[in-house]
Amino acid sequence: MQLANCPLCYSDHTKTEQVEDDSDLPPLEDLFAAGTITVAVHGKGVSCDASGNSSWRMLPEPSKRPQDPLLLGLGFLAHNLFLRCHVLFIRRLRCRGAAVIKEGRRYLHSVLSLINCNPRLWIAEEPILSSEYDHFLPRKSDNRTMAEIYSDLSSPVVPPKCVPLAREIADGKPVRGLRSHLYDYQRCSVAVMIEKELSHLPVPDPLYLAVTSMHGEQYYFRPSDGTILCELPMVAPGRGGILCEELGTGKTIMILALILSTIGQLPQPEESMFDFRPVLTPLAYRHFALPDCVTARTRAGLEPSDVYNIPSLVDILLHYIRSRSQASSWCEYEDTLEGTSLWPLLHGNTPFYHHYDDNLTAEIFGSSRSRSQVELGPRVMYLSAATLVVVPLTLLGQWDREIQKHCHSNARVLIVRQSDVLPAARILATSYDLIVMSDVRFCRESRNKKVARLHALPRCTCPCFEGSRIPNCRCPGDTRVTPLLQVRWKRLVVDEGHIAGNVSATINYFVKELSIERKWIVTGTPTSNMLGLSLGCTKEGWETDPSGSPSSRNNSDCNTPEDTTPSSADTSVRIWSRYDTANLRKLNTMIADFLAIPQFRTDHKSFGVHVSSRLYNRRGPQPFATDILSQVMHMVMIRHRVQDLEKDVVLPPMKHEFVYMDLSEYALKSFNAMQAAVAINAIDSERQVRGMFWSASNILYNVDQICQEAQSFRTRALQRRIPKEEYELLEGALTHAAAAASDTLWRAIQKHEDVPFKVTGLDTGIYEAWTRGDLKAKSREVDLMHSNRLIELRDLVHVRPLISPQNLICEGIKLNAEGARPLEQEPSQARESTHAGTIKSVTEVFNEEMETLKRKSPSYLPNLQLLQNSPLSGVRVGPSLSTKLNYILTEALRYSADEKFLIFSKSPLTLAHVAEGLALFGVKYLRYTCDMQPALREQAVMTFESSDTYRLFLIELKLGARGLNLVSASRVIFCEPVWHPDVESQAIKVGNSIKTLVIRGTAEEAMLARRQHLSCREQVPKMTDESGMRQFMENPQFLNIVSSEPDRLSMPLIDARAPSFNRSSENHSAADVDVESGCVYEEKHDRNSKQKRVKFAKDV
Repeated sequence: MQLANCPLCYSDHTKTEQVEDDSDLPPLEDLFAAGTITVAVHGKGVSCDASGNSSWRMLPEPSKRPQDPLLLGLGFLAHNLFLRCHVLFIRRLRCRGAAVIKEGRRYLHSVLSLINCNPRLWIAEEPILSSEYDHFLPRKSDNRTMAEIYSDLSSPVVPPKCVPLAREIADGKPVRGLRSHLYDYQRCSVAVMIEKELSHLPVPDPLYLAVTSMHGEQYYFRPSDGTILCELPMVAPGRGGILCEELGTGKTIMILALILSTIGQLPQPEESMFDFRPVLTPLAYRHFALPDCVTARTRAGLEPSDVYNIPSLVDILLHYIRSRSQASSWCEYEDTLEGTSLWPLLHGNTPFYHHYDDNLTAEIFGSSRSRSQVELGPRVMYLSAATLVVVPLTLLGQWDREIQKHCHSNARVLIVRQSDVLPAARILATSYDLIVMSDVRFCRESRNKKVARLHALPRCTCPCFEGSRIPNCRCPGDTRVTPLLQVRWKRLVVDEGHIAGNVSATINYFVKELSIERKWIVTGTPTSNMLGLSLGCTKEGWETDPSGSPSSRNNSDCNTPEDTTPSSADTSVRIWSRYDTANLRKLNTMIADFLAIPQFRTDHKSFGVHVSSRLYNRRGPQPFATDILSQVMHMVMIRHRVQDLEKDVVLPPMKHEFVYMDLSEYALKSFNAMQAAVAINAIDSERQVRGMFWSASNILYNVDQICQEAQSFRTRALQRRIPKEEYELLEGALTHAAAAASDTLWRAIQKHEDVPFKVTGLDTGIYEAWTRGDLKAKSREVDLMHSNRLIELRDLVHVRPLISPQNLICEGIKLNAEGARPLEQEPSQARESTHAGTIKSVTEVFNEEMETLKRKSPSYLPNLQLLQNSPLSGVRVGPSLSTKLNYILTEALRYSADEKFLIFSKSPLTLAHVAEGLALFGVKYLRYTCDMQPALREQAVMTFESSDTYRLFLIELKLGARGLNLVSASRVIFCEPVWHPDVESQAIKVGNSIKTLVIRGTAEEAMLARRQHLSCREQVPKMTDESGMRQFMENPQFLNIVSSEPDRLSMPLIDARAPSFNRSSENHSAADVDVESGCVYEEKHDRNSKQKRVKFAKDV
C-alpha cells in the first residue's frame, strides 16, 4: 500500500509498524498480487518513512482515522486475514464464519473496485497522482443483452482429447443407418453432443474467470463472492444440454445422427448413495451364482439354493452382450442373427436393475402397518438403449417424415399416436431404438405415475424359452402405471424444448419422475429474447416509400434502427428489467431442473446467487456478471456462429419487407366507426380503466345507439367541462358514427363477415337474384358480391352451360330462399365444410393430378363455344374491399406458378377470407388451422411439401410458430405484424422472402414501430402493458386517407379459352388476370430464374 502525498513513496515503499510475529502469515509468493490502492492517511499520529519491502507491514490503526470507511474496511479484511497490505495481496475466502464472510465480502467488493493494476505504480516507478488507472474491476459497463450474449457465444469445438466415437464423427466417419450427408458444422455439433454424453471427465467451473496477478501468474476469480484460487476448480459435467442451432440449419438431422451414432449403448443404473444397483439379466438373476446375483436374489426374498448349474458358453455370452453397454454392437449383426434361434433369446434377456425405496411402505399400506409386517419388493427398472423424443403435437407427422427421409429402414422406430396404447415396459426397452410421442400424449402419461404400485408387483415366474434357461416373460405389469416409469432411458429429447423453461410446465414435473441418463433440449429460441435472427441477414437501412412511411427493411428485427437508438447509447448503462428476470428464470429452470446440471441441481440457489443477482443492480450489471452468464450458457448450449456456418454453406440473405397500405373506403368507415365507439366510451367514462376499453358491439359498431344518444354525450361532456381537445375528439367521433350510420351500402356490408368483390358486366336481374341482402340496393355505385356466391354461380354455369338467364335468376332466388349456406353459421365451421375436400393424402392428390391431365386431353375439353355464349361470358371479377386481400391475391397470381407461399395470420377468419379469394381466382391452397383434426393437419403438410398442385399454405400463427419445417416454400407473407419476435422467428426459415402487411395509421403501424423500438434487445412485454401501445390505445385517432390503389385486379368469371398443357396454366396467367400492383413499391421478378434454394442435408 502506498501513502498519498508522501515523497518517500515515489521511490520506495511505505514503512509502517513492523509486524512483531509473522510466523503464522503465509509467504507473499502464495498470495494473489492484485495491485495497488492509494489511501490518504496523513493526520495526527501517523508517520511514514522509507524501508525495504521484504516483510509484512501493518496498516495504520483505523481508530486514528475513524471517519475513513476505506480504512475501516481494509482494517477488517486485514484483521480477518482476507488480505495483507504491503502492496495489496489477497487471500482466498476459506475457513471463516458465515458472519465474517458476509461482512468480508462487502468490504472486499468495495476494495477491489479501487485496485490499480498499473505495473509501473506497482514497482513505484511512477508518482501516484500522475499515474494512469488500470482497474482490476472494469469500470465500463457491459451493456449486452441476453440476445447479444447468446449471439456472441463461440461455436462448439471438439476437444483434442475426446472419446473415440466423437473423434470419428468429427473426422468424417459415416453414421451407420443415416441416409443423408452431414455438413462439417453438423458433424461438429454431433461430435460435441457425443462428447458431453460419454465423457466423464470434469469440466471447468463456469463461475470462475481467469485473472492475472502483478507477477504475471494466472489465478481464478469468482466475482460473486471474491474468491480467488490458484487452480481452476472443476465440476461434474452434465450429460446433455441445449441444441440451439440457428433456425433451419438441420437440428432434426443432428439429433437423428446422435441417436444412430450411439445406437445400442445402454445407460448405467441410476446412481444412489445408499443402494448398490448391479446390472442383471433374467438369465443371470435366476441361474447364475455370481455374487451380485446371489445378493439380489437374497434381498428380493428368494430362497437361496445350493445347486446352480454351471452356465454354458452361450449363456455367458447372452448375459455379457445384454448387460454391457460397449458390447451392444450386436445390433450390427441384427440381419444375421434374426434368422437364428439366438434372436428371441437376446430380446428376452432384457437387462434390468432393482430399485428399492423403503419410504413407499406407508404410502401403499398406511402408517399403521409396521415395517416388519410389510416388506416391499424392488421396482424392476429395464435398461433401454432407446431414445425418447417428445415433440409438439403439430410436429409428430413431420418427425415421422424426417425419420423416413434421413434414416435407413434398420432403425426401429415407434411413433406413438394419441389413441395408441403403449407397449409393456420390457418391450419398450428392448424392441425400439427411437420412440416419438407428442407433448400432449407425454403429459397424459404423467397422470399414471403411482410408482409405489411397481414395488408391489409379484416377481416373474414365467416359463423359459424352449431349450433355454432364459424366461419368456409375459407378465402384464400394472396397467394403472405408465410403462415409461419402469424404464431407465438412455436419452430424452424435447423438440421445441423452450417450453421446459416454464416452471409450471407439466413436462418438467414428469421428467423428474422418469429415470433418464441424458437429456437434450432442441430449440432455435431457448428463451423469448434469444432469437438468433442474425442468420443470413444483411445490414442495410430503411427504405422509404413516396408517402414517407418506411416501406421495407432488409434486415431482421433484432437490430435496433439507428434513428431509434439514443445518441448516448455508448455511454449509458443498461438496467436489466423484469423481462430479463423472467428469461433468466426460464434459463435457470432448463439448466437446474430439466437438464439437472449437477453444479446447479445440488444447490438451487447457486444460479441466483452467482449469476442472476449480479445482473440486477440499479447502476447496471456488476463487473464480470455478463461474462459469467456467457460461460454458463456456453457450458450447456451448442450453437454455431453465422460466420462459421457460412464456411460450409453459403446462406442467402433473409429479406424482410414491411408493406404499408391504406384502407379502402368502406373499411375506413368501419375503422372510424370502431374508433368512434372507443373514443366516446373513453370520454364518457372519464377515461376510467373499467369503462375506457369497453368493446364496441358487433352490430354496426353501435353507430345507431351513438347517433340516438349524441346529444346526451355532448350534454354530459359540457357539464363536466372536459378539455377542448377531448370535446373535439367527441365531436369527431359523433361525426364519423353518423357518416357510417347513414351509408346504406356500408350497413349492408357489415351484416356479413365475408369480404365482397367488385363485379362488372353482370345482368341486373341475375345480380339481384344471386347477391345477398341489401348489397343489391339501388343506390349502390358498384356491384358487390361475396366470393362463395360467385363460385357457386360459376360452378352452375360450368355444369349447365346452356342455362338461360331466367333459369339463372330462378336458381339464385331459390338459393336465397333456402338459405343454402347461411353466414350466421360460425365462419370456421362454414369454411371447414366448404374446403375440407381440399385436404387429401398424397395418394389422393396424385390421383387427382392424373385425372386433371386426362381432362386436359382433347377428348375431355369442355365445349368452349357454349361457354362463350353463356350469360356470364362478359362478367369480370375485380378487387375486393380489402387492400390486404388484394395484395395477397396479386402476389399469388404473379409468383405462385414458380414459387410456393406461406401465409400466416393469428386470425382464422382472416385466413378464411384469403381462402375464399384464392378459390375465386383459381389458386390451389391448403389450410393449417386449429379447427382441423391433427391427422388432417399432418396430411396437409405432407401434401404441400410433395405436390406441385397446391401453391399456398394458409397457417394459423400459433401453430406455425412451433418449429414447422416447410422447405418447399420460398415466400412468406404475414397478414399483420407479429408483436412477439420469438413467435415470428419460429415461423421464418432461412432464405425466405418475407413480407409483413401493415395498415397505416392503425394499431398495426403503432405495433410495428414500438416493437422495432424495443427490438430484440429487450423482452417484448404484453402489448397492452407496453407504454407506447397503451398510449396509442388511450388516444383513438381517425383516418381520412382512402386507399388510392387502382382497380387493376381483374379476372373473367368464366374462362372460355383453350387451356395449355403446363403447370402454370392451373393458375390464371397474365392474359387472364391484370395484376399490376398499385402498392408503394414494385419488385422485379424474372420468371425464368428460380430463387436459389439451400438444403442442409442432401440425399446420398
